[in-house]
Amino acid sequence: MVGVTIRIGNYTALTDAMGRFSIEAPLGSVQISLTHRDFHPYVMPLNVVRAADIGAISMSSKVVAL
Repeated sequence: MVGVTIRIGNYTALTDAMGRFSIEAPLGSVQISLTHRDFHPYVMPLNVVRAADIGAISMSSKVVAL
């Protein structure tokens, strides 16, 4: 998904057209948050020990079917 804002501490990144991002993060226990205007915010703890792919993360849509 394009345009998701990712925050880890003072570091921020945006996802590209493929939904990928790259961000620097301090080592240790941090909190990663993802936000997008059409989805509910997503926050999770993350233990950073080295550069790594954290895999896919799912966000819940704010759209409600009527």
